Amino acid sequence: MTQGSLSPDSKDNHESCRLTRRTFLSGLSAAALAGVAWPQELLEAASHGSHSDEFGKLLPTRALGKTGERVTLLGLGGNHFRKLPEDQQETAIEKSIAGGIRFFDTANAYGTDQLSERLFGKYLNPKYRDSIYLMTKSMAKDPKLAREHLEWSLRNMKTDRLDLWQLHNITSIEDAHNLWDDGVVDVFLKAQEEGKVRMIGFSGHHDFRAHKEMLTLFKQRGVALQTVQMPVNVADASYDSFIEDVIPLAQEMGVGILAMKTMCGGRLFGGIGAGWGDHGKTPAEPIIPDLLKFRDATDYVWSMPIATRIVGFDTLDQLHEHIDAARHLRTLSPQQQATIIQTAAQRSGPIMEFYKRDTLA
Repeated sequence: MTQGSLSPDSKDNHESCRLTRRTFLSGLSAAALAGVAWPQELLEAASHGSHSDEFGKLLPTRALGKTGERVTLLGLGGNHFRKLPEDQQETAIEKSIAGGIRFFDTANAYGTDQLSERLFGKYLNPKYRDSIYLMTKSMAKDPKLAREHLEWSLRNMKTDRLDLWQLHNITSIEDAHNLWDDGVVDVFLKAQEEGKVRMIGFSGHHDFRAHKEMLTLFKQRGVALQTVQMPVNVADASYDSFIEDVIPLAQEMGVGILAMKTMCGGRLFGGIGAGWGDHGKTPAEPIIPDLLKFRDATDYVWSMPIATRIVGFDTLDQLHEHIDAARHLRTLSPQQQATIIQTAAQRSGPIMEFYKRDTLA
């Protein structure tokens, strides 16, 4: 697929698709939304906030699919973490732990020489290792490199076992098949058998079709999968939706859902922000605060049947905002959910969610 500017004709077609989508959303019923959203009575049961450990009170926890594991409903994302000023990194970890976060997400691709993993190893282990859920990912496309990545990750993070190891950034249906056919998935399964990882999963933000295919391949082969990580945000329902097209299948399979890109990589606040390709260079019109409040966006994500919402932050104040939002989570009615996605639809699409494939480019 070539990333490029839309031609005049394709722009017209794209706008027509968006208008059709908005028409659908404007008539979205509570029953339709309930296909992926948690009803209020289940949301209360899903989130427990009374747990504590030696480091203090945890944020509310949720079930990680059907694994029997519970994780805090807010997780710290390692990609943004490694970009913090060096003198703030340890403080950020301490504030996360004190704020009740016990879920830590990274990948060996985050930073030169696996910087994010090494920082997690430096600041999390061994002090917090027995109290946290620690995960990383590998983008290896061949078995030999996948095995090397696992050993690097274990060494970087100063642990002999990962709680979760994920196939990182599945991009297409073809990519999903290749990871099976070339033996990469077998390396992940072997690592699980050997006890080097407790759970396996996969991530991606490019194309919901790739996620559906990978889930289907695990299901067809009768192989257990514990997690899937994907974009979940207020703009998603209006453009190549992971929420609508992936969550139902993941729920059917009992796979734990990890939400990322919950602020569209920062684009909900407008501007350029992080991005790649032509769409990543085009400024987005802000949804927050022009159309929605910050808490509308966070509470909407948590109203979905996700296990945890993984967040990035550029400052310690932003980290505090995310923790505070988790502490004071609202339960949204189906109508509130529908109103939020209808409102966000006004500015959704490939500019807002720059990381998704552009089907018309």
